[in-house]
Amino acid sequence: MNGVFTQNDGAARIVFRVANRAANVGRMLAVLLAFFGILATSGCVGFSGNPTPPSKNGLHLTPNAIDFGSVGVGSNASQPVVVANRGAKQLTLTNISATGSGFSITGFSGPTILQPSQTIKLTAAFAPKSAGQESGNISVTTATQGPAMMATLTGKGATSLLSATPSTVNFGSASEGSPSTQTLKLTDEGAESLVILSVGASGKDFSVSGLTTPQTLTPNQSVTLTAKFDPSSAGAETGNISVVASGGAVRIGLSGVGIAPSVQLVPSTTAVAFGNVTVGKTVTQQVTLKSTGNSNADISNITISGSGYSFSGMTSPLKLEPNQSALLTLNFDPKTAGSLPGTVTIFSNAPNSPLTIGLSGDGATTAQPAVELKWEQSASSNIVGYYVYRSLKSGGSFLRLNSEPDSGTSYTDNTVASGKTYIYVVTAVNSKSVQSPNSSPITVSIPAN
Repeated sequence: MNGVFTQNDGAARIVFRVANRAANVGRMLAVLLAFFGILATSGCVGFSGNPTPPSKNGLHLTPNAIDFGSVGVGSNASQPVVVANRGAKQLTLTNISATGSGFSITGFSGPTILQPSQTIKLTAAFAPKSAGQESGNISVTTATQGPAMMATLTGKGATSLLSATPSTVNFGSASEGSPSTQTLKLTDEGAESLVILSVGASGKDFSVSGLTTPQTLTPNQSVTLTAKFDPSSAGAETGNISVVASGGAVRIGLSGVGIAPSVQLVPSTTAVAFGNVTVGKTVTQQVTLKSTGNSNADISNITISGSGYSFSGMTSPLKLEPNQSALLTLNFDPKTAGSLPGTVTIFSNAPNSPLTIGLSGDGATTAQPAVELKWEQSASSNIVGYYVYRSLKSGGSFLRLNSEPDSGTSYTDNTVASGKTYIYVVTAVNSKSVQSPNSSPITVSIPAN
């Protein structure tokens, strides 16, 4: 069937006369093959528009419309563009340019000759300078007369609303080798999604971790990261965390003071007396070890010597952070009668290492006297334990018997001697280590053997 169809190419009106159906089908196959040829030479480049119909000289532009979507102010998006010669004669490309705020085209260095079926690959980009909808064009001109081949460009500039909580971080004082960390939260407070492109820290001893970029945040979505201050020397320091996102950037101020490391390990007592203990019976006492410096106290080893002595509750190596404590339980189980001295030795990185605690006790073959004290529990809700005190005479000074508050309501004094008189009082200790006044005193006389 004979017929005529028309195609507009700029101002020109091109008329193709189709002699019959076979010729029409053949021409469509040729167009399809030419289209697939573009895809093959462009490495299967994706695009957001259709190819432009070839001009009368065979010039072909793919795609003919690019929509970059929403792009953050300060960032950019790109799209591949293919220019092809689908005609039978060579073409000389004289200029390829982009118009419109924020749009650009790269890859064309000057007049270029395209042989039939030859293509060149270009890159269109959109880097908005302000928020709002933008539009433009790609224009391709040749040495032959005729209108330029055009492709439309559209995109929207978006401003991100990325917030950081907290907006500044003061690490305070930190010692060398004992870093301080702070958790931060980044939140998209805008109406559109944004992309966190990069995160970095400045300042000699500051760092940031916990976030892999690029990271997309939807509106109201948050993500956390960790800032760290690990001073390598004494003195005040400042720095920043810079977060670059589509549409803007956030800066978080950092500050901290490095102080010289000081390791101190202090025991609650340096002498533990078990008194008279019957052979075959075990008596325990506790010693508190506390890190009172500004750096970690590293306990590398603990040894104990003396017949009948052992310890439990702590294993080495052990790290105590500043103000952290640990309880060492000492056991005395005499196997023979008589005076049995001993020593606990604690090795650490503290200046007073090795730290020694003297032990003393007497093994007895017969049962030794003991005083068992019991009292009513305090009605206060924040009581953590009780201290027991003993004096040898009325009005005399009291000696505390237990190194740590006893959580129970009873205590056995195994260090009494026959024929002696002792006066006892008890105090309650709250969670802030504040003691109550003394209880009413109780006097106990130990019968003579």
